[in-house]
Amino acid sequence: MAVRARRSTAVAARSHHPTLKARFYRAATSRTAKVAYVAIGTAGLAALAIAAFGPRRFQREIIRPMRDAVSDQAEKLWSEAKPLRAQLSGLIESARTESGREKLIRNFQSWIGHFRAS
Repeated sequence: MAVRARRSTAVAARSHHPTLKARFYRAATSRTAKVAYVAIGTAGLAALAIAAFGPRRFQREIIRPMRDAVSDQAEKLWSEAKPLRAQLSGLIESARTESGREKLIRNFQSWIGHFRAS
């Protein structure tokens, strides 16, 4: 009879389940956690600015200039996106019937196949 080598039980136990510390570290450094850190930090800085300046001054010196700077670009982007919005509303409208859903499925499958091939 051939003798088989055994793995130690300590190695076998560790290989299947990461430790609590490792799972916590992985969760704390995940992309989702980093996004949450940025969002919480931004909200905290805004709260600090409101507390330091006061709500009216914060509105006057920070919010209004930012809104004015972004509003022109936002209007331009909104008008440029009109054809895409119309196309998307057409897709949603066609998905209301069974035949429209089947056609959408075929189109999406073809589209996915096109990208897999390239």
